[in-house]
Amino acid sequence: MDRLEDFVRWMGDYSFSQTGFLDADALVLAALAYVDFGPVFCETGSPRLRDCLGMLERREAKVLIVGSDADYLKLLALAAESKRYGDLRLEGRADVTRVEPPLQFAAICYVDENGPGVLAYRGTDSSLAGWEEDFMISFTRTEAQELARVYAEEHLDTSRRWYVAGHSKGGNLALYAACTLSDRALGNAERFWLLDGPGLCPEVMDLGCMARLDGRATQILPRFSIVGRLFAPELADTRIIRSAAKGFRQHGISSWGVDHGKLALAESFDPVSLWFNSVVNAWIGGISQADRIALVGELFDALSAGGAESLGELSAGGAEGVETVLRKLRESSPVARRLISELPKYAVKTGIHIRRNE
Repeated sequence: MDRLEDFVRWMGDYSFSQTGFLDADALVLAALAYVDFGPVFCETGSPRLRDCLGMLERREAKVLIVGSDADYLKLLALAAESKRYGDLRLEGRADVTRVEPPLQFAAICYVDENGPGVLAYRGTDSSLAGWEEDFMISFTRTEAQELARVYAEEHLDTSRRWYVAGHSKGGNLALYAACTLSDRALGNAERFWLLDGPGLCPEVMDLGCMARLDGRATQILPRFSIVGRLFAPELADTRIIRSAAKGFRQHGISSWGVDHGKLALAESFDPVSLWFNSVVNAWIGGISQADRIALVGELFDALSAGGAESLGELSAGGAEGVETVLRKLRESSPVARRLISELPKYAVKTGIHIRRNE
């Protein structure tokens, strides 16, 4: 099965005017939103994607995502060298992370001077602040969501066709923006790609707002989807894509498959992932919003107890860091301890229910 890097090799000599903007293009540019473009913006005020080749040669390129970044750097190099993506101008770089209150937001615009503009929201990076803010969508509208709306209002102008894409948290930001934009800005966006991102919590937002996406949104989920099935939006154009990875690792967009320029689609979700979805949804459904607030606050207080501000720093603490987290969790409130202890119970109950209905 081909992957995104194979798609770039195959289509790299063709312009958007020759082929139109394809679904796989949205995946490529959403994946590249994980790159820290800071160094190339420091080098030139109005960079093109091909200017990132110098950043790669100097080994200044960083990928702000949990896990290996080799696939993303390879994809960046191939895209920067190509005719299709190399001349895309990078505009509107936004990148902000704050510990208290938690905030992680990043977005970039790719502009084809003779064609479309693509607004891409980055998913969660490795910061604990970013992960905590992800959990917060279960009980409140987040600051990153509001920044996503403001960013889109500012950049979706009438000068060209616009497409919007986002993976993981970025997909949630794209969804939130689409549901809250002014009619003017929304009218300037031809299509939204929501790539394995969580939906909107029904206790936080009126889901009737998603009617604004009718006919202009595509949701793409891997066969083993957990993140994208949380508060999953019901969209008519929902597709399941094959992945070269296993289990939870299928969330990584660089593992998704293409087939002769089109998405490599699957017929159904992985049965094990459906069980996980049932467990998580049942557990969250049984927790009040007040308890969600308490749980998220105490969980991330524990994770940052040793001074870590990122998942990398947390793992670097080794056994001592893990012991600090566990001790902090043991000292947490009875409510938080109860909610954490109930998750395995939901797993058992859900497993029994599924077996009885097979």
